[in-house]
Amino acid sequence: MKSNFYLIVLLLISSAGFSQPYNKNAMGYAISGNDKIARKDYTRAIEDFSMAIKLDPEFKQAYENRGVAKFYLQDYNGAIQDYTKAIEIDPDEYSTYGRRGWAKFYLEDYSGAIEDLDIAVVGSKDKYRYFNFRGQTKVRLQDLDGAIADFSTVIGSLSADREQKSKALYWRGMIKIMVGQKESGCLDLRRAGKSGFQDAGKAIYIYCSN
Repeated sequence: MKSNFYLIVLLLISSAGFSQPYNKNAMGYAISGNDKIARKDYTRAIEDFSMAIKLDPEFKQAYENRGVAKFYLQDYNGAIQDYTKAIEIDPDEYSTYGRRGWAKFYLEDYSGAIEDLDIAVVGSKDKYRYFNFRGQTKVRLQDLDGAIADFSTVIGSLSADREQKSKALYWRGMIKIMVGQKESGCLDLRRAGKSGFQDAGKAIYIYCSN
């Protein structure tokens, strides 16, 4: 799940183009860094993004993508530092808060993750992904009612895509089973399975066979 999410992030950043009039040499290093991430050469990608930043210290996307590369290398603190710098340059880029929140999640800073995800779900174009992330984070904090509310928001949305709805159904179903609502939980798992969420099949076999 982690690698798929950050590949999507990279593609979104790359396809969005560069919104500032960056130094052409800095842009060249950034493009090279993106290519290296696509080839999973994360260490050398970081070197390229670092050169881009050296040439243009306000190059927001270079910080953003360097954070992605650091995340892949499990340098979550480093990723958070880069996302924080990107936010300082452009505090209205809501998705950056979401990415920083996800990095905090992997550091088990769940409360800090919630703070960032609260912002991401307000303004990010990909807000339903962040509703799902926030729901998973609330599970870690034992806020099961809050988690169910987030997953239900995704499930009930007309604009959330099939992938996000299937994930939300899976997680909501697992929570319901956890709190003794087996029948309703298994219904959610079956809906998740029909939507193509692979983990649902195993969960159905374990919890819903009888």
